[in-house]
Amino acid sequence: MDFLFGASEKSADAAKPDARRRSWPVHDFTAIRLVPREPGSAPNQHPVQVEAEALRQQLAQVRFVVGSGAQALFAADELGDLIEPLIEAFGNATPDDDLLLLSTSRRGGGLLSQPLGITARLFVQGGQLQLLVNDARYEFFNEYKGTGKPPQFTFGSRGKAGQVVLRSASGTNARPDWLALPTTLPAATAVAAPAAPVAVTPKVVAPGPAATAVAPQPALRPRDPGFAEEVEQRLVTLKRLRERGLISEEEYQQKRREILQAL
Repeated sequence: MDFLFGASEKSADAAKPDARRRSWPVHDFTAIRLVPREPGSAPNQHPVQVEAEALRQQLAQVRFVVGSGAQALFAADELGDLIEPLIEAFGNATPDDDLLLLSTSRRGGGLLSQPLGITARLFVQGGQLQLLVNDARYEFFNEYKGTGKPPQFTFGSRGKAGQVVLRSASGTNARPDWLALPTTLPAATAVAAPAAPVAVTPKVVAPGPAATAVAPQPALRPRDPGFAEEVEQRLVTLKRLRERGLISEEEYQQKRREILQAL
């Protein structure tokens, strides 16, 4: 599958026998390769360590417009195959490298459906992952199988816009076919936020004792000799009301506590 990215790229790679790995074949018509960044473009922020889950979530949110609707650019199982080689490629890349991505999949279309290709260019600039897509669903597979003629792939370019219109809830469009995506999880701090309810539940029940500490103060009245008998009589009366069903058990316990707190 040397023709996937062009013979010139293969030759350039072969001319650097001591260079680190620059291509990652995944399966038929799916591969990632480091190539020289486009002429006249600013140096990239490479190498970069990208968090696997952040990369997966960001790419999973990318959609492309189809008619009056939109659909996910990548299938879930497709991303499962791409994340690891993408991370390795970003780790090996230099400021003078772009990543080219060719990903071919049926994306839930069934065994009899034609695999369709995604052709894209990726690089990191401005602290964001830049994704430029030329083809979102490139039809080439059946013709290749029928004729054996190697297909020609065109990848996203800074200098020429493709026909694809991309959307992402977490990214911004530099161009319809060009998305700038965060390289970290925007929800990372929000995921930790559920810990906040622990602070939000500052056992407000605890002030109960404080409230009861205030409550006894009105009871600090001068006690007359018959005070104890009065309290006893109130408790007896309260018990009798409960036994006759005139008050509920909950009301009985509440009134009993109030009487005892007055002691």
